[in-house]
Amino acid sequence: MGIAQNIQSMVEPTLLQNGFEVVDVQYLREGGRWVLRFFIDKTDQAANPNDLASRRSSVTLEDCENVSHMIELLVDSSELLTHSYSLEVSSPGVNRPLKKEMDYRKHLGENVKVACWSPLTQESPQRNFSGILLSCEGNQIEVLDLTSGKVQIPIDAIAKAHLDIL
Repeated sequence: MGIAQNIQSMVEPTLLQNGFEVVDVQYLREGGRWVLRFFIDKTDQAANPNDLASRRSSVTLEDCENVSHMIELLVDSSELLTHSYSLEVSSPGVNRPLKKEMDYRKHLGENVKVACWSPLTQESPQRNFSGILLSCEGNQIEVLDLTSGKVQIPIDAIAKAHLDIL
């Protein structure tokens, strides 16, 4: 497990208790400095699953500031990072990435773009799919792809996926 995953595992329970989910964590070197970047969303369990607008992130600048303080306290007290770093906390944006099965379930009925590691079948070279996310069951999603129609995609075959709002 890498540093980013260790930090995410340590921080996630506290963020969940405070109504936030971790969408993604990056720990990388940029411009000669180390950057720890968190993308967060509100858990918003009260959102109406049939109302797409209520499922959109409503992370505010104040939320990012509060989460930043929580993360900073946890990371600095853990000694997982022994050198200086810049902490960035932000919303995942309107075209948020989809990484976990829960992400796919939360965004059923929405437009998505999915890139697979390799073609799903030998008959078709297609690796990229774009369309409506129809279902998510048994570690597999179904997309109504603009090119191929209904396509079943195993989640572990997905290299990258995100909402396609804009």
